[in-house]
Amino acid sequence: MWSNQGVTQSANLVLHLLTANTTRVVVRDETYPAEWLRENAGRWAGHLMSRHAKGSRIGLISENDEAFVVGYLASLAAGMVAVPMNPLSPEPERARDLASASIAEVLIGPSCAAVEESVRAAGPGVVVTILEGFNAAGQPIDAVTDAVHVEPNDVAVMLFTSGTAGPSKPAMLTHRNLKASLLSVEAAGLDLRSSPQAAVAVVPLYHVFGLNIILNLGLAIGATLVLQTDFVAEKIVQSVADHGVSILAGPPNMWKAISDLDPQQTIPLQQLLIAMSGAAPLDAAVANALRNKHHIDLREGYGLTETAGVLCSGFAEPDVAVGSVGPVMPGVECRLVNADGEDVFIGDVGEVWVKGPMISPGYFDDEAATARSRTPDGWFRTGDLAIVDDNGHLSISGRTKDLVIVSGFNVHPGEVESVLQSHPSVEAAAAVGVPDESTGERVAAFVVLTKGVDSSGIEATLRQFCIEQLARYKVPTQIKVVAALPIGVAGKLRRRDLAS
Repeated sequence: MWSNQGVTQSANLVLHLLTANTTRVVVRDETYPAEWLRENAGRWAGHLMSRHAKGSRIGLISENDEAFVVGYLASLAAGMVAVPMNPLSPEPERARDLASASIAEVLIGPSCAAVEESVRAAGPGVVVTILEGFNAAGQPIDAVTDAVHVEPNDVAVMLFTSGTAGPSKPAMLTHRNLKASLLSVEAAGLDLRSSPQAAVAVVPLYHVFGLNIILNLGLAIGATLVLQTDFVAEKIVQSVADHGVSILAGPPNMWKAISDLDPQQTIPLQQLLIAMSGAAPLDAAVANALRNKHHIDLREGYGLTETAGVLCSGFAEPDVAVGSVGPVMPGVECRLVNADGEDVFIGDVGEVWVKGPMISPGYFDDEAATARSRTPDGWFRTGDLAIVDDNGHLSISGRTKDLVIVSGFNVHPGEVESVLQSHPSVEAAAAVGVPDESTGERVAAFVVLTKGVDSSGIEATLRQFCIEQLARYKVPTQIKVVAALPIGVAGKLRRRDLAS
């Protein structure tokens, strides 16, 4: 039976992640064993401790590689807060993120050294360090035995999310949150420790799916972690074959690309112990193709940044219908409620409310947004709509919020609209999500031009303007000029009219 006892003890998360001697990280055919990770994390932890106080926020910009892992573990060992950041964020977005998280220092992996000047410009006064070689300052520590003492409710990580509470902001995840999520996965019914496991990490590690459900879980069970940045189906399958991979998790667009391969190419994937799709809804046709054509028993999971990863998953259940995200994980309390906050009947649609030790305490330095995401008695409002069946399995059916999910990344329409409306040619703007075969959804925008503006070529101009202001996944793939936006009698934008 799963117990919460382990997450109530005072212990740094790094103690949970770095004690297995079987851990290996593989990057570009180079192998970094547990001893190497521990030594280098301790060296960089000493560097951070020589410069900053416990609890300081440390930005981390790197690809899925050994530098990311070292910088992340060093931040934890030093008792500081790791703040992974998107390497591809444009300067205006990076400046907002650096300010909103009050970053003390940014560690940049060698793979992202080209963004150093951009980071310095976006965060004047922020210390910037290339995380490479032996140029760490301070006295090295042992990343495990000398790890700084923390309490379970001390913040370990902050991840940027549009979440349930508006434009992008850093959600806080404590040592307790992250460990509780890991323990719930391990308690869900699969034995992940009796034999060595291996996993491919192709999901960006600055996303909660990649960070906690792949990296942290892999470290905790002493797995071999194959870190990749190439989102190429053939390369992923080859890694599974080369490294005896037993765990493969990723967003629907990864699985769609795999399903498009010839079945003879995907035979190595039939060895997987866990094949899981998450971060965005999975198309039933893709799931059926993988099961029936490729003989891969793909299961779907559901979670949010604010829940430290997986809330529901059918990966350990014998029979989960296509389209279902399975039962709630051990340690999670869940309700489906109507607009009045009353529990709905089985088979009826309701908003998902959850409680549990993996739920974030809130958004950094934003009490109002935190309060909006909680009920007075402590339930976290996910903003997602679901149906539960007689087996206790959930199926996500939509969202109460306007959030757009592109390849598992949250995009708040208001953020896109704000950028578009800052352009002098735009009087009003609206952004919506529209279905996309590859990414689940994509952003489409509609603009009303300022009087007298020539509309010729304006779509390309505005799209380039967005590229300079927003992360790529937030940039509208199409921008349409309209005479007026559909406004209801109460003065609210009718997004459904635009989406249709």
